[in-house]
Amino acid sequence: MILGNQIPYLSFTIYKDLPVKAVVSTRKGGTSPAPYDSMNMGLHTGDSPENVLENRRRFFEELGIPAGNLINCRQVHGTHIEIVTKKDCGRGALSLESSIPGTDGLITEEPDVPLTLNYADCTPLFFYDPLRKVIGLSHGGWRGTAGNIVGKTVNLMVEKFGCHSKDILGAIGPAIGFENFEVGEEVVEAMRSLFTPSEFKNLYKTKPNGKYLFALAEANHVLMKKAGLSENHIEDCHLCTWDRTDLFYSYRKDHGDTGRHMAVLMMES
Repeated sequence: MILGNQIPYLSFTIYKDLPVKAVVSTRKGGTSPAPYDSMNMGLHTGDSPENVLENRRRFFEELGIPAGNLINCRQVHGTHIEIVTKKDCGRGALSLESSIPGTDGLITEEPDVPLTLNYADCTPLFFYDPLRKVIGLSHGGWRGTAGNIVGKTVNLMVEKFGCHSKDILGAIGPAIGFENFEVGEEVVEAMRSLFTPSEFKNLYKTKPNGKYLFALAEANHVLMKKAGLSENHIEDCHLCTWDRTDLFYSYRKDHGDTGRHMAVLMMES
């Protein structure tokens, strides 16, 4: 559901009334000019850092979280996941240089540690174990999905913090939809081994031009179930970034010249 008026953002029903903030910013309510208009949250774009920092300040003020505490990464479309603590708060908050390098997933067991990642078609992946009080946030582009960043995030939560996958509540944020995500054969083949034939046949379609359409968000949904999450513990927002450029950024639709929305996940003390 979309909350907020001046600075709207996406939230998830599955986390309602739980002591956790799990949201995705929209592109509305910020200061950035076109083509980053207007709530661009990515310091690695062509937008000015001053605009991005003001956008972050506004957004985090709306959330009631100090913007200087956020933890952000230099994402590389990989599957490396960092376990972070309060000592890491502020990394990537004010500059790209201070962000955690080469990382596409974050996990913490500490409250008041805001995990953040940036997106513009790739899949925001949220994980929360309300029993053992552990959260994880991951970035599921096609390479991260093919590397099963979902399974790696869940496995780390289980191995390092004693979580049980059946207790984890998962959410899937806005991503490029099935009908708009055209890929080559190498992408389809990179995914194939992760799924059974019956699972996989529903995740891609062949196009007349020899290309394929791939269901990125749905693939991550299936991977959540394969990692042990219950179907009734998974919420998919079913919002396509390509179709909804009124609300979100789409790298593909705008040919790379665009901003980034931000996923935020934090346990409250």
